[in-house]
Amino acid sequence: MKNLLLILSLLLAACSAPPARLEVPLGAVSPAAFGHSLTLTQQIMVERRGEARSIEAVLAISPERIDLAGLAMGQRLIDLHFDGRSITEKRSPLLPEAVTGARILRDVMLAYWPREALIAALPAGWSIVDDASGRRVMHGEETVITIRFEGEPHWRGHRDPRVRYAP
Repeated sequence: MKNLLLILSLLLAACSAPPARLEVPLGAVSPAAFGHSLTLTQQIMVERRGEARSIEAVLAISPERIDLAGLAMGQRLIDLHFDGRSITEKRSPLLPEAVTGARILRDVMLAYWPREALIAALPAGWSIVDDASGRRVMHGEETVITIRFEGEPHWRGHRDPRVRYAP
């Protein structure tokens, strides 16, 4: 499963995006809203500024909690836990400050949670549009995030999802 590239793509985009980029104000979304339990493990290739890095990630979702661990070159970069109320994280100083547990959690949810659960957690003026190729997070008429999937369910795709923040 290569879809956790999505998370890192979103995070790297958050680190390198211009400050004027609109943040998605996703409110609280329950782990239970995902609809079932799932554990994914994968090797991720991340490219930033022409440099490629390999990261192994584990994502575990249950109705009670979400756990995510990210490792690179034998070092744990982040441990993230969300119990439906609060996020706790342990992080390596190697991670940029812009990469936060809250952003990771938001990006995972935007990619994988059911549209209805996400819409309920967005303020007025925000929407999510799903179609055959992916998902768009919209603010008014502006596309803020585009997520592309190659398989159904999304985490079983054979190719990396293509995630783009709007310019």
